[in-house]
Amino acid sequence: MGMSSDKFRKDDFIDETDPLPAVRPVEGRWAEPYRARGTGLWTVHLRRPEAIRNGDGRLVATLTASDLHTLGDLMAQQDGLAWEGRR
Repeated sequence: MGMSSDKFRKDDFIDETDPLPAVRPVEGRWAEPYRARGTGLWTVHLRRPEAIRNGDGRLVATLTASDLHTLGDLMAQQDGLAWEGRR
């Protein structure tokens, strides 16, 4: 069997004259959640932990949970507290 000529197309290669793909700015307060190797817990960090105002002990820069659903609930709770503190 010979290689099909359409196996490789121009679209499969990047030429030095091709524009770079557009990169969208990062949105949201939270970075991408990940599963910690040592504990197996889902973990997420604030993109800008310095945004936490001093004195509000309810706000945290890092959240952990046993599953993504719970982590999402905790993130939403923290977002609500942060919004409430801005008023």
